[in-house]
Amino acid sequence: MSVAITYIIIIAGVLLCGLPLLAKRSLPAKAVDYISTFGAAFLFAVCFLHLAPHVFENEEGGTFSALRHGIWVLVGFLIQLLLEILTRGVEHGHNHAQCCADSETHHHHHTHPIVGLMIGLSLHSFMEGMPLVTPSGQVEYGLLSGIVLHNIPITLMLVSLFVNNEFSVGKSYLLLVVFALMTPLGSMVNHFMISPVGNFEQPVMGIVVGILLHVSISILFNHDVGKKSKLKFLLIVLAFAVAYLIPDAH
Repeated sequence: MSVAITYIIIIAGVLLCGLPLLAKRSLPAKAVDYISTFGAAFLFAVCFLHLAPHVFENEEGGTFSALRHGIWVLVGFLIQLLLEILTRGVEHGHNHAQCCADSETHHHHHTHPIVGLMIGLSLHSFMEGMPLVTPSGQVEYGLLSGIVLHNIPITLMLVSLFVNNEFSVGKSYLLLVVFALMTPLGSMVNHFMISPVGNFEQPVMGIVVGILLHVSISILFNHDVGKKSKLKFLLIVLAFAVAYLIPDAH
C-alpha cells in the first residue's frame, strides 16, 4: 500500500464518520461504547504485537539502552495525561458534549471548550501519526488499523459535540478536516524533517506506544459491570485476534 493511499484512508475514515452531521444526529451512546471497546482492545494488542517490538529491537547497548527506550514509553504516557487537560478524555470515550454545550450557554464562551479540545486532539493525532511510515517508506499496518479504528469513536464524540453546540454542517466538517489532517501531517513531518536528521525511530515509537497504552487502558478499565460486560469481553477477544492477524510494516 502506498503512503498516499494510507493518508487518504485516514482522512476518509474521519469524514465518513462525520456523515451523521448531515442529519444533525449523533449515534447512540451504547453503539459508541461498543466501538470504543473494540478499538481500545485492538490498540492495546497492536501496541504489544506490532509497535513495542520495534521500540526494543536490535538492542546493542545492553540493559541501559533498553531502559532508555522504556523511559520514552513512560514519557508518552505522561504526555497523554497532559493532553487530557485539553481534550477532557474525548479520545477514550468520555462524552462531554452536553456539558460543554451547557457551559457555553451559561457563560457565553462559545469557542473556548472547542478550541482547547481541538488543540488537544490535534496534538494527539499528530504524535500518533509520526511513526506511521518507517524511514524506509514502509507503512506500519498495525498502527494504521489502530488509528482508523481509534478515530471512529473520537469523530462520533466530536459530531455529538458539534450537534449539541448547534454548529453549522460546514463549520463542523471544517473542524473534522483539520482533525483528519493531523495524523498524515505528523507522519510527513517525522518522515521528511526528523528522520533525515537522526535516528529517532525508536524514541518516537516509544512515545506513541505510551500514548496509545494510556488511551486503550483508560477505555478498557472504564467499562460497566453486568450483562454488557460479557459482550465487551467477546469484543476484546475478537479485537486481540484481529490485531494478531494484521501484517507488520510492508
